[in-house]
Amino acid sequence: MAPLLCLAFQMAVILSQPVLSIAFSIPRPIHTSSGARNDIQLATKWKSVGPRLWNTPSRDAADTTDHRPATEMSVGKSFASDEFDINGNALSSQKSSSSPPFPIVLWRFTRPHTLIGSAIAIPSIFLLAAPTYASFCTSRTLASLLYAVVPSLLMNIYITGLNQITDVEIDKINKPELPMAKGDLKYSTATAVVLACLAISLAMSVAHPVFSTMGLQVALWGSFLLGTLYSLPPFRMKRHPFLAAFCIVAVRGTIINAGFYSHALSSAFGSGASAISSAGVLNCLLNDWKCGLSSLFFGVFGIVIALMKDVPDADGDRKFNIRSFTVRLGQKRVFSTMKGLLAGLFAVYGAGLMRWSTMTPMMPVAVTRGLVGLCCWAAGWTVNRVSRGVNAEDSGEVYNYYMYLW
Repeated sequence: MAPLLCLAFQMAVILSQPVLSIAFSIPRPIHTSSGARNDIQLATKWKSVGPRLWNTPSRDAADTTDHRPATEMSVGKSFASDEFDINGNALSSQKSSSSPPFPIVLWRFTRPHTLIGSAIAIPSIFLLAAPTYASFCTSRTLASLLYAVVPSLLMNIYITGLNQITDVEIDKINKPELPMAKGDLKYSTATAVVLACLAISLAMSVAHPVFSTMGLQVALWGSFLLGTLYSLPPFRMKRHPFLAAFCIVAVRGTIINAGFYSHALSSAFGSGASAISSAGVLNCLLNDWKCGLSSLFFGVFGIVIALMKDVPDADGDRKFNIRSFTVRLGQKRVFSTMKGLLAGLFAVYGAGLMRWSTMTPMMPVAVTRGLVGLCCWAAGWTVNRVSRGVNAEDSGEVYNYYMYLW
C-alpha cells in the first residue's frame, strides 16, 4: 500500500505543473509534399520581394487594398513563420526528420554514466561482502545480485530523469545536449518513463519473500526519498549547497554501500535468523569494517562528485539563482579543492592497503592488497596529471574531466 500511495503523490505533484508540460512539449512538425515546393519557393519570394513592390513611392497612399493573388496570400501566411533553405525546403521538416530513434533518446535520458556506475558498484559490494570467492560464484548469489541490480537501475533512471524533468530550462544553458533540453523527448513521455521505473523499483523492494531484504528496502526507499527532495518542488534541496551535497553523499556513500552490503549478507551469504539480524544496515555500517571503510571512501568520493558536477554548470545555476558552492566560491577554487581531495583520498587508501598487505601471512592475499594499493596511488596520480591541462572556467573541459572521474 505504501508504494502505491507514494506513487500517487509523485504523479500528482509532477502532473500538476501545466506550465512545464507546455514548455517541455515538442512542437509538431509541418510536413510538405513535393507538389507544394513551388508554392513554398513562391512564398519565399513574396516574403522578400513583396514588401518592396507594395511600398514603393508611386503607390497611391489612399489605396490600402492588397492586390496580391489569393493563392499567393494564403501561401505567404501559411509559411510566414517557417524558415527555408536555398531550395525552398522547410527547415522544420528537415529538423524533425533528423531526430534520433527513440531507443537512443531513452538511453541518453538515463544518463548512462550513472547507470553504468551503479551496475558496476553493486556486484563490487557483493564481492566485498562475500566471505570467500567461492561463495560469490553461486546461483543463489547471482539471483540475489540480479534482484538488487534491476530495481537499483530503475531507481537510478527515476532520480536522473526527475532531475531532467524539473531542470529543462537550466539544462538548455548547462547541458543542451540532453534529450529534453534539446527537444528530442516530450515531457509526457519522460514523466511516464520515470513513474514506471519508480513503481517497478519500489514494488520489487517488497514483493519477494527472500530477496526483498531490509537492506534492499533501505537502499531503494532512501534513494527515492532523497532523490525526490533533491529535485522536486517545493523542496528543491539542490538550491542549497549543503543540502544538495548531503543528498548525493548520503545516496552514493552510506545508503548504497551499507544498504546493498546488508542485502548481500542477508540474501546471499547469510543463513538463519541470527545471521540476518546481524546483517542490519546500521549494524553493518558500525561493526563491519569493510562496510564502514567502503562507505567512508564513497562518501568522500560523493562529495567530490557533488561539488565537481556544479563547476561546468555555473552559468545556468547563476542565472536561475541556484547558489551552489561554485557560484559562491568560484569555479577555480572548487575545482582545485575537489581535485586535491580526491587525490588525497586515493593516497590515504593506497597507503592503508599497502600497510594492510604486510599484516597477513598469506602471500596471495598480501599480493592482492598490495596491487590494489598501487592502483589507488596510480589513480591519485592520474587525477592530478589529467587536471593539469583543464581550464576550470571552461565548462566543456571541466565536464570532460568530470566524466573522466566517473
